[in-house]
Amino acid sequence: MVKKLIDVAEGIVRADFEYWVGKYMDKFYERLEKQQFIAIKCPSCNKVYFPPRKVCGECFKTIPLENCWVDLATTGTLVNFTATNYSVMERRKKKNEKTTIIGLIKIDGSDTAIIYPVLDVQEKDVKLGMKLDVVWNKKIAGSPGDIKGFKPVGGT
Repeated sequence: MVKKLIDVAEGIVRADFEYWVGKYMDKFYERLEKQQFIAIKCPSCNKVYFPPRKVCGECFKTIPLENCWVDLATTGTLVNFTATNYSVMERRKKKNEKTTIIGLIKIDGSDTAIIYPVLDVQEKDVKLGMKLDVVWNKKIAGSPGDIKGFKPVGGT
């Protein structure tokens, strides 16, 4: 006779790991470490990607690693947003008193947008098309976490 034994354990599993992001993102992260934005431009259709990618989503051509980089400003335009009282940066669903605004931000000079918190502005003052400027975290490590969020240019 065969017995099946099932053990159930609850808790948090810590899994430290390292990985390489590839040549395209490696260059992108090196620039984040210097608090700068860089994008890649498809030489076939001229679409500018921030963050960079190897294959163009418009014409499906491979974008060469060399001679296709474009320096960008650290400002952008709010193209969409949502406001929530739930924590979106943590694993557990937790309701907060403070409203968090998450924005879809098109970086000036790029054709694509990124998602980050919109800081230092009340929900009632958020407007589509508003100009935003990057807010860097105090500790810079060359990762997407270097960007704390974006705040309105010149205040609200």
